[in-house]
Amino acid sequence: MPIHEDLTAITVTVVDDEPSMRDILVRSAWSWGYACQAACSAEQALDMLAQSPTPLVVTDLRMPGNGGVWLVKEIQRRWPGTGIIVVTAGDANDAALECLNAGADRYLLKPLRMEEFRHALAATLRTVQLERERERYRRHLEQLVQRHMQRVRQTFLSAIDSLVRTLEARDAYTKGHSFRVLHYSMRLAAALELSKGQRRRLSLAAKLHDIGKVAVPQDILNKPGRLTAEQFDVIREHPQIGERILAPIIRNPEVLAAIRGHHERLDGKGYPDGLKGPHIPILARIIAVADCYDALTSSRAYREALSPAQAREVLRSESGKQFEPEFVRAFLNTSPALVSDPV
Repeated sequence: MPIHEDLTAITVTVVDDEPSMRDILVRSAWSWGYACQAACSAEQALDMLAQSPTPLVVTDLRMPGNGGVWLVKEIQRRWPGTGIIVVTAGDANDAALECLNAGADRYLLKPLRMEEFRHALAATLRTVQLERERERYRRHLEQLVQRHMQRVRQTFLSAIDSLVRTLEARDAYTKGHSFRVLHYSMRLAAALELSKGQRRRLSLAAKLHDIGKVAVPQDILNKPGRLTAEQFDVIREHPQIGERILAPIIRNPEVLAAIRGHHERLDGKGYPDGLKGPHIPILARIIAVADCYDALTSSRAYREALSPAQAREVLRSESGKQFEPEFVRAFLNTSPALVSDPV
């Protein structure tokens, strides 16, 4: 991988409490084309790096104050991409190894051999530059993936809209039902101050809550009279069918649970699982209120639509039995108006 950075732009921070050693390190680095800034303690070096971070740090291990091990740990915590070379006496191997474990790239023993020091600077610089190149490449890949996923998501959402419209085209009485349930659900979510993530998941679940009805025969969906027990059993299967259809493409369990649970009742008499009270997923409880209100205010093959006032009264009467009381109160306080069919 090519290195594009100009060597003359590279600055080294040299840290040593001995003026003569510090001077040797600085002069040597200058002679090889590096710029330098120098500090006489770990604390001063940290202040200096806060003002002017450098890609390379050369530090003595034993210094007054916190010392080299502390400095290495602080640099790695605050500037993790920095290359660090530790200079140490031969009897400090344990501390040098501690520095390597803390994130230093290499250590050199005193007395220094200048050619070894030059090689260490060049090798550490190359490591730093390669890591920066990898990081830039990783960010570039992430951006590409994000753009691709956004296109996939838009395609997916368009396909979902088409699927919902196809479903509702089978039954003139429920045309626009899913989109109205979506509208009412989002108004209720706003009243309940759900998080942005929950609203996003609720939006998808509300739109798709009845998708399992694609498996229900049309003569049952459009039957003008009362359903038989067997026919009602077929209708009752649509929540889990919807979950089964969508599971391969929607991996979020909260969305799938909302679709499966939107006909559960607070009193445990709902379907398909007979869940009770707080065991019913919150998004399912929201959709249940919106779904019922739209069903009541829409004409069906077997009955005329109720007025909004009549539908609201039904919600009140079922509060605490079929629906979450808090959700019913919030929904009624939003004064939902009838929603026109989506274009």
